Amino acid sequence: MDTHVHFILYGSMPECKEFIKRYKQLTGRYIFEKYHISGHLAEVDTTIVPVNTEEHLMEEMAYADRNSIAAGYKCLPTEYPWGSARYMFRDKISSEMGTYSSPDQLTDRELREILCSRVTIPRNWRIDLNGMIDPRCFTNVQKAESIFKSPNRYLYFLSKKVEGSVEVRHSQGTKSLIPDKEMRRIVEHLAVEMFGIENKTLLDVKSRILLAKKLRYEYASTPKQISRLLQLEIDIVKGFV
Repeated sequence: MDTHVHFILYGSMPECKEFIKRYKQLTGRYIFEKYHISGHLAEVDTTIVPVNTEEHLMEEMAYADRNSIAAGYKCLPTEYPWGSARYMFRDKISSEMGTYSSPDQLTDRELREILCSRVTIPRNWRIDLNGMIDPRCFTNVQKAESIFKSPNRYLYFLSKKVEGSVEVRHSQGTKSLIPDKEMRRIVEHLAVEMFGIENKTLLDVKSRILLAKKLRYEYASTPKQISRLLQLEIDIVKGFV
């Protein structure tokens, strides 16, 4: 989409944040080199929503692949060139689409002109005539297919209007998805697992900060929730976590 992007990422919260940061940097550089516009993405908000169940994951994937429909494009998701739907469950006989070149077929100068960057890409990646990198180079299609298991199930989610439920989750992306009551039990369990202490109030500040990092990056807890549960000053949480 020319106004926004969707990613389904596998990784820890710090890794996902670093990916988004790097994406914005490189895309901003591309926009500057091509259109001479600076700072275009600096203030663009991003939302990272942890995916907790297989059902949730399939809805998020379908939401991304349905983007052309939601945006009003008069084409099926399987025909939309900037989505991944057109690569899902394809028969091997008809699996090739488009005309591509590999970096090995281009000079360094040609590659820089296409990418507007000196960043190197794997030599086995492919670039089409419009300069777009073949999405199959960075999309794990086989893994996606294994999650849906069959074309029928994929088509079910693709035809399901998931925008309402998904967008509610996205609007809450900066909020904790786990309520305090449940998170308290998680804190108690982690305190025993990490430090052998059942009462979290007996933990020193250093131990609480280590526990706070665990809550933040593995359970998507917010700084305010961490501050409440671990009785840490909010400035300490924001400064060390």
